[in-house]
Amino acid sequence: MSRPHVLLLASALALGGSASAQKSISVGLQAGGTLSWVTYAIARYGIDRQLGFTLNATTYASKDATRVALRSGAAQVVVDDFIEVTLLRQKGFPVSAVYPFSLLAGGIVVPADSPVRTVADLRGKTLGATSLTDKTLLILRAYTRATAGFDVQDASKVVSVSSPLMEQFMNRGEIQAGIPFWHHTARTVSGGKFRQLVSSADLLKGLGLPQNVPLLYIVARTDTDPATLGLFLKAVRLAENRMKTDDAYWPAMLAENLYVLPDRSQLPALRTQWAAGLPKRWTTADLNATLLLTRKMIAVAGPEVVGLTRLDTRAFTTTYQP
Repeated sequence: MSRPHVLLLASALALGGSASAQKSISVGLQAGGTLSWVTYAIARYGIDRQLGFTLNATTYASKDATRVALRSGAAQVVVDDFIEVTLLRQKGFPVSAVYPFSLLAGGIVVPADSPVRTVADLRGKTLGATSLTDKTLLILRAYTRATAGFDVQDASKVVSVSSPLMEQFMNRGEIQAGIPFWHHTARTVSGGKFRQLVSSADLLKGLGLPQNVPLLYIVARTDTDPATLGLFLKAVRLAENRMKTDDAYWPAMLAENLYVLPDRSQLPALRTQWAAGLPKRWTTADLNATLLLTRKMIAVAGPEVVGLTRLDTRAFTTTYQP
């Protein structure tokens, strides 16, 4: 073989190796987060092999740890909220929200026999929230100011309670209402001892906003290979579609300890609530809804509580449509 042909062959092999290396993506999972449900489904169904890429998933102990992994490049993709992606961009990190992962879900929960029948009845009551920056709490504050003439933060007592403990606190009467995470909402209401006073979607509707506002996004480093990222996003959508209809998946996921469900009778409610939170589309209209929601939260709670003065829409892209 002549030298020019040897060089051409070597170049081709090098390019082939580079392309092969690019068809691998590193995903950072938060322990207990639902992205781990999806990556497990991708592996269970062999979707990554079918699409021709390798999924390398690493579980981190906390959301802060996944953010460190993303910033350092140890993870190319994580799930985070629309506030954090803006903050990361403001700090100079090369990241972008590339596709919505979950809509704002859940709502306000009260005991089934509670005299609290409307949001206006929360005045003077003690309300449990996971934090003062909880998105549903901020939306509730905007809603009560717009419809009931008071800010629930000022007219009620808001206390910090972990989501798993809210049911116990309501049972003891220490709080009269709670804002649990969406999966705890599904579990709490399914037993019949509690009811949902108002959903996050209804709060958004009352504020004149669309009800399908994305809360969590798939956030990727901008130096991630676009083709491989596109394959991963397609895999996510394919896996979610299979998860919605596959009854065998859910017990298997629990058996992998990806989620702790004390009472298996709550599984149907969990599945239904999870499916309701899946995004149906990703357009500039959805991004605009997130922008309007952020403005309302900043207006009612202030930038120091929300964490930023404005949402940077340049931190989002609607390019990917899996």
